[in-house]
Amino acid sequence: MADISRRARRTSLMMPPQRAVLALDAEGYSRTSSRHQRILNTAVREVLEEAFDRCGLADLWRTCAFPQHTGDGYVVGAPSEYLPLLVHPLMDELQGVLADTQPHLAFEDRGLRLRLRAAVGLGPLPDSGGAEPGDGVGTAMTETHRLLDAAPLKEALAAADPEITLLVVGLTGRAHEDAVLGGYTALTPRAFRPVEVSHPAKGYRAPGHLYVPRPSSRPGGAAPGTAGREGVRHRDADPWAPRPGTRPAPGSVVFEAVHDA
Repeated sequence: MADISRRARRTSLMMPPQRAVLALDAEGYSRTSSRHQRILNTAVREVLEEAFDRCGLADLWRTCAFPQHTGDGYVVGAPSEYLPLLVHPLMDELQGVLADTQPHLAFEDRGLRLRLRAAVGLGPLPDSGGAEPGDGVGTAMTETHRLLDAAPLKEALAAADPEITLLVVGLTGRAHEDAVLGGYTALTPRAFRPVEVSHPAKGYRAPGHLYVPRPSSRPGGAAPGTAGREGVRHRDADPWAPRPGTRPAPGSVVFEAVHDA
């Protein structure tokens, strides 16, 4: 009986260390040709590595936890103290690297473009350095990927000018609270927009926050985060466009953009 009691008794376990997790996903990857998928597959890792290097985080890149190529994306983990740096300056640098990469992609095919969604989460995640199965498995990883695949991120990228906005970023509620509201990033909390992460088929709903390093609006559409906010002009909006509710002065010449069909 004593042996049975010992076996049945629940015991407490030590948690894995708190880790920040960053996941990326390329827009429209599955709609490209096999040749282009190979190019983008290589480019995703390269642009992320370059962004780490430009931020002075090359050593962190070399020692990242559970690095994994997902075909159309990439996942890395880092010690929790690096969470604010994964948000800023890394995401802004990644936008810059993506912009620098576009001419090289256009050389391969003028219609080829790499635009990314990114999600940043935080929580206890194991990492044995590959010695054991299950590295990176945990609630924080699940939350991060559900945010990455959430409609608000996809809609924000689709609504932006594809020549300007190459990256949108989502933060889980925990990551936003600790890094942004905690005052550890150089970004004001006003740079983030609350979003709802909802996957009804999975019975999942959670809060998230959206950040766009270089916001814009797709020609003919509203900029992400500005819908319904009358009088708000975006920093990347056309400075010569008339303000809402205004009319050109009599006799003035007005130029209008003509978009391809």
